[in-house]
Formats: sequence, structure tokens, C-alpha cells
Amino acid sequence: MIKRVCVKCQVEFKPEKNGIYVAEMMMKNTKVYKLWTADLLKCPVCGFLIVASFSQKAAEHFEMDLEEKIKELIEKGATIIYDKEYPYTTALELNNVIQER
Repeated sequence: MIKRVCVKCQVEFKPEKNGIYVAEMMMKNTKVYKLWTADLLKCPVCGFLIVASFSQKAAEHFEMDLEEKIKELIEKGATIIYDKEYPYTTALELNNVIQER
């Protein structure tokens, strides 16, 4: 069994929402490459959130209906987290992302 512990609070993360989707992006500001299912976990003390327990790919970029599938999930109220797998190039860019949250 994998345990995830909040370093700051030294308590185990608890499930916040199971069965969310993670959209893995191809490159900065581009289309979705893969769509995964996962769980959203939360520290019960400080409220820090993490995505964990990736279980399976829900869709791949080469599937014709990937964009349509994402639209349908959004319409059904699914939680989708976007995994932008790229480093921030400047401190200003990182600051803009933080302010958007």
C-alpha cells in the first residue's frame, strides 16, 4: 500500500475526490496528449491538494474523439486537472500562473 504524507503537517493525505481526470498536455499551451483517471487527495490539516493513484489511460492523442470526449466530460461535471509538463521559463511566467490560482 502506498501512503502519501503531508511533509508540512506530518499526516496522511485523505481522499477529496475519486475518479478525476488528468489531461497530460503535449507542450506548453497545446493540445491534450493523454487523458488519465486518478484521485484527488487533500491534507486534512493544511488543505494542500495532490493528484495521485493514476489508474489507467482514458484516451490517447491519436484517438479521433479525444477533444470531443473532454468536452463531454466537462459537460457532465467531471473534474479535469491539466498537467502542463514543462518548466516555467521565467519567474514572471511562474508568478502569473500562481496568481491565476
